[in-house]
Amino acid sequence: MRKVHSQNINKLIELRELLNQQLYSGHSLITYDLILDVLKAHLEGKNLTIKELCAGSIRSTLNTRKHINLLIDDGWIVLSNGVHDKRHRIVNATDKLIDLVDGLLGSSTIDHLK
Repeated sequence: MRKVHSQNINKLIELRELLNQQLYSGHSLITYDLILDVLKAHLEGKNLTIKELCAGSIRSTLNTRKHINLLIDDGWIVLSNGVHDKRHRIVNATDKLIDLVDGLLGSSTIDHLK
């Protein structure tokens, strides 16, 4: 295995270990999926609604929404009102989440993708 692959895999493993230590008790793979979806939208500069986040999940809407609420309660994501329709809440990554990923992967990685 090439050195760069080993480094990347080790970073993924380290990120998962950090999240396991810092996320709420009872988190699951759906939590990781939600975090990745929120970070992807952040990097692409796109607004992501709760509806889109739930629709993109392979889990039930109720279970997905439960984990969204737990991520909000722990300060990993926040909701803001949509520009055109306040019923469509926008999901955003918090500095806490971005800083965790930046610290692991190096701040230049996330900043250059914005």
